[in-house]
Amino acid sequence: MSDIVIHGFAASTYARTARLAAEEKGLAYSLVDPEMGTDGYLKLHPFGKMPAMTHGDVHLFETFAIARYFDEAFDGPALQPADPEPRARMTQWVSVYVDYLYATIVRGLIVPRLVYPMRGVPVDEDALKENLPAVDSQLAIVDGVLADAPYLAGAEPSLADLFVTPMIAYLPAMPEGEAALAKCPNIQAWQERMSGRGSFTETQPQLAA
Repeated sequence: MSDIVIHGFAASTYARTARLAAEEKGLAYSLVDPEMGTDGYLKLHPFGKMPAMTHGDVHLFETFAIARYFDEAFDGPALQPADPEPRARMTQWVSVYVDYLYATIVRGLIVPRLVYPMRGVPVDEDALKENLPAVDSQLAIVDGVLADAPYLAGAEPSLADLFVTPMIAYLPAMPEGEAALAKCPNIQAWQERMSGRGSFTETQPQLAA
């Protein structure tokens, strides 16, 4: 089959998750900046988001589908637990990231603090400040889980960890993020374990701390 191509921006947390999965599996791939909004890209991702992935005749969009494809179609370390309960916990935490953490922490803090200034977009400081208690409360939930296990789904890293770690990597780059992490020693220890993996180093975007 043809080479794997991941369509996404390096700074995107979702694109980084797909890349982390590929790196963990030892896969060769190319990262291509998507031409967002064009007819050509809409053929790859009909909802116009990222990432998308092509591998020969295989065309996939949505990060979880792409990451599962990498794990299930190729040899290498398993990124999904074999047993039903930890596998369900992995899926649970992927859903938590997609449904809750991304909106609160990525859209509500990381984007306005790091992305808006680069684009010359004014930051609504009042909205950002009002969002900070939700950032703290959601991170506290994650911290509590990591008090009882080294990784989100249990004893070994899984796709759940690959979803959450790109987001956490940005937090030290802003004072509000540093303050939030200071209250979460278990997240700090987990992030240190994650950042020590070769996949993390190979996918480090320019903005990440």
